[in-house]
Amino acid sequence: MLRSVVRIVAVLVLLSGTLFFFQGIGVVPGSFMTGRSEWAFIGAAMVGVAGLALWLSRAQGRAG
Repeated sequence: MLRSVVRIVAVLVLLSGTLFFFQGIGVVPGSFMTGRSEWAFIGAAMVGVAGLALWLSRAQGRAG
């Protein structure tokens, strides 16, 4: 059950981080974040953390 919750939250963070990244580099217009590099860095960090969480939840699933 907890693994499923972690995966759902990680996917949501991954999607949000991807959006933040693309807004930060100016690909997705229409926000105060558009074209601001700090949002690209925040988005990239979110994608990395979410990817790590997904990888760890998958590895944990195999072990137990």
